Amino acid sequence: MDTHSQHEVAFSFLARLGAVMWPRLMASQPVHVQQVFDAAWIESVPLPLAEQKAVGQTVALVDGMDFHRKVDQDAIGRAYRERQRTRVYESLDVRSDGWFSVVTHRLTALIGRCVVCTAYESHAGDRNLGAHDDEWLGVITQMCGAKRWLVWPETTGAPEEIVTRAGDVLILPQGVKHEVNTPESPGHSVHLVFAITDEPV
Repeated sequence: MDTHSQHEVAFSFLARLGAVMWPRLMASQPVHVQQVFDAAWIESVPLPLAEQKAVGQTVALVDGMDFHRKVDQDAIGRAYRERQRTRVYESLDVRSDGWFSVVTHRLTALIGRCVVCTAYESHAGDRNLGAHDDEWLGVITQMCGAKRWLVWPETTGAPEEIVTRAGDVLILPQGVKHEVNTPESPGHSVHLVFAITDEPV
């Protein structure tokens, strides 16, 4: 994708994301907005994952709180076959180049805080982080497939279940405990997290 096309995708993405994100950024509870993006369009937007991964892009294979980082594509493939784990493409906005970098930089400029973009790729049955909370506000876009989220909006009580599908956006406030897995149908998932940190620009 050439630079012009990357910017077109980035601004189209930002226009739709902004319409649902800005009014909800201060929400204290998770907000799930369905079909923010047309599923066919969002699934066609390129991401540098698997064989298209940028040369310097690290991939962390996640097993609980253990992150096994690899750079070489063959090593990633071997490690995944040995133990199926969610693949995390860390700091995608600085280690790879594309429309998502433009989106991340624009969000950073508009919000005035550092934003980091990370991609999560998984199949049904892959090991994951387990229940945890994050130190940032997550603006999550489901790029393809589906993801099942258990979220604990309150510190006590039962979790709520949210299933994000291609084109959905989930806004997850900082510190909200959550656990994710990839449902059997359709059996795969890619989602992007735009992590809005507390670090000022």
